[in-house]
Amino acid sequence: MRINRWFLKFALGMGKEKLAEPSVSLINGSPFRLFDPHIRKVIHVPGLRGNPERTYKLTPVGSDFKGTFENYVASVVNQWQKIKDKRLQDLGRFLETLGLTCKVEAKQVDDTQVELQVGRLPRRGRGIDMVSIADVGFGVSQVLPVLVAILGAETGQLVYIEQPEIHLHPRAQAALAEVLAEAASRGVRIVVETHSELLLLAVQSLVAEGKILPEEVKLHWFTRREDGVTEVSSADLDEAGAFGDWPEDFGDVSLKLESRYLDAAEARLLKG
Repeated sequence: MRINRWFLKFALGMGKEKLAEPSVSLINGSPFRLFDPHIRKVIHVPGLRGNPERTYKLTPVGSDFKGTFENYVASVVNQWQKIKDKRLQDLGRFLETLGLTCKVEAKQVDDTQVELQVGRLPRRGRGIDMVSIADVGFGVSQVLPVLVAILGAETGQLVYIEQPEIHLHPRAQAALAEVLAEAASRGVRIVVETHSELLLLAVQSLVAEGKILPEEVKLHWFTRREDGVTEVSSADLDEAGAFGDWPEDFGDVSLKLESRYLDAAEARLLKG
């Protein structure tokens, strides 16, 4: 059985005609009215997520997040803390997996503002020294919207993430694959736009280790031709986590650069 991995499939039906597969049917209604609920449910984490701040404005938190998600992160964390939601513990666990911090807290300054504090140390110990998120590395503030989004998403909900690897150490980029896989395993639909070879290789490793089914992953490569037109190439992973036809330049740059360095270093040693 092949699983359909499109984000959302739309089909045109006539009258009471039944469709072969579950989809959204354009029958007796405005297309906008039919598409609107699905579009509103998308959680969008953009590549530009802003600088960490001393305080954040509190915003209403519901099932829909209008605009981009980074504006809701502090309020979501604050709500989870008030109701003692288990997802706040999961958030700390994810951050610890990435080697960034071990705890996140929301400290309400007044009725309209909240401060985000994080553990200064990457691992849990006897005491946790909490500091403002503005006083730690950029990696924490940049990945926090990604983690809160996938933890807050419902089963079947689509989370679109641009460049989750921004400001992350290579080790954290690789560990991020496990976090994304855990969210996908509970039914969250995740679309990731990335330039990280490490993240892709980590996903391939999870497939090879049997932690992700190959049919649960779809790769899309965007290439700009010389005439300015963008082409999209797609690939599937096999049970070993390998993919077939794929644009050659994805891993070509790092391989050529490593070869260039080794050749130059060898030449320098021989000359000396």
